Amino acid sequence: MENVPTLALTDDQHFLLLLITGIYFAPDLKDDTPHKSPLQRRAEHLPQYGPNTLSGSRMKISMLEYVYYYIMRKAQQSALVKQSCFLRYIHGARPMSIDNSLKYPSFDNLFPPELHPRSHDTIDNIVFINDPNTDYLQARDVERFKRLTGLDDFLFDKENTMLHIFEDLHNVKVHEASNSTTTCNNDDCPSSKLTTASFVEDLDQGMIFVPSRPSVEEWGDMIFAVKFGFGVTGSAGRGNVGPVLGLMDIGEAEDSYLFRVSLPGVRRDERDFNCEVESDGTVIIKGVTVTGERIIVKSSQTFEMKSQNLSPPGPFSISFKLPGRVDPQRFHGTFATDGILEGIAFKAS
Repeated sequence: MENVPTLALTDDQHFLLLLITGIYFAPDLKDDTPHKSPLQRRAEHLPQYGPNTLSGSRMKISMLEYVYYYIMRKAQQSALVKQSCFLRYIHGARPMSIDNSLKYPSFDNLFPPELHPRSHDTIDNIVFINDPNTDYLQARDVERFKRLTGLDDFLFDKENTMLHIFEDLHNVKVHEASNSTTTCNNDDCPSSKLTTASFVEDLDQGMIFVPSRPSVEEWGDMIFAVKFGFGVTGSAGRGNVGPVLGLMDIGEAEDSYLFRVSLPGVRRDERDFNCEVESDGTVIIKGVTVTGERIIVKSSQTFEMKSQNLSPPGPFSISFKLPGRVDPQRFHGTFATDGILEGIAFKAS
């Protein structure tokens, strides 16, 4: 028999885990409109869906994490589970009551792993419901949810919360030099500058300024004339020129701050990476980069890098300050495989 890890929870902790993940998320089915959560499907005695009915979508596990901690922002600490416990629950640990010997439904019971495979940071065929149908819930469960969370209803208001953090911040397109004409719309071409990689022996990096918006032909000619150069258009062309390590965005909601930090090429091993938040809002990130080598050996082949725009290898530290004071005990961060560190720090009460 398979040895499934267990997770010790209080009755209140499991009740909220089960209700939040069971009503605010639903299987993403092709013909299911509106989407119905697994608890609603059970209440309506709907048949089990199959793999052919799934949409094939993919969601970051950090979204489940953000929804849980945002809904729990006013809850008592005793009802809250730590981030490590939450992630173990999502990845299949079986909840066990620490108050008695009762066994609880697990996340796998809500979203079977054979239909909703998950990796370290993603889960397939699942969708978020911001205004879930709760008509099937018993009145005592509704009242218990409101009492434990401190909320008046189940609505996750898109206009007044941080739901926008679940969307990709940028659509970045990098156009490499090729033998064909580079195309870009006038609205997308940068009006004054073109960044290039190392293109002459006497210069490490350089920048070309043009007096007016270049035409499509001029844009292509400039790219083709630069060895190992590249052109950027769209949101990448409108961004700041400089190192990509440490670029960040900071957002603010009524009771918390969000930050996203770009950390490409940073080792994600917990032994080498650390992110701490202090009560005054200072965020300190320490880690090790593994990119930027001049010589790279891959599959018995040795490559001498002709450009080195990535951060050099070695230890680094980044620090910045959030707009206000926070509670360090209520900080939740995720460093995903896309190289983006996302964190939510709740404001000090």
